[in-house]
Amino acid sequence: MLKHVELCLELVNDLTVTPRQGRHLGVDQRIGDAFTDLAESERWQKFPLAGADVDVLTEAAVRLRVAVDACIAGDLHSAARALNEVLADHGAVPNLHGAAVLAFHAVDANVVDAWAAESATSLAFLVGTRQTHRLGTCEAEACDAYFLDVTKNTSRRFCSLACQNRAKSAAYRQKRRVKLS
Repeated sequence: MLKHVELCLELVNDLTVTPRQGRHLGVDQRIGDAFTDLAESERWQKFPLAGADVDVLTEAAVRLRVAVDACIAGDLHSAARALNEVLADHGAVPNLHGAAVLAFHAVDANVVDAWAAESATSLAFLVGTRQTHRLGTCEAEACDAYFLDVTKNTSRRFCSLACQNRAKSAAYRQKRRVKLS
């Protein structure tokens, strides 16, 4: 389930957050990169991503971002309302694919509905298990990306090692400037 939350946040970041430092990809390329993990998974191979799906996928990501923002703000009622709408609109239904793979989208769902249903379900799982404190926004100066904190003490502050390194380097340079003044 946490892997689905991470994928959800990656797509929300790529489709709704201002492009992150060092990431200047077009929407189609960003979607393609984000779906690489899914495409390699046997259960997702039957879902082709067509160009016509981009707008619907982006709209679903925007709605999921509303839920993530509500979770981070501690407004679980708003988060639940937003997630319930996405779950209903994209036909989220629990079922078993193959022998024993639990999925939360209709067996005949297209890739956008499958992604939206799985993502909304994974975020709903965080809300329902009171784990929304694990969602965070990067503290790097030029980054607003979301992340899932899976550390034991929930101490993560940055979306990536690159943002962490940039922030630490900037703090070091600032400290040296003050020291030299």
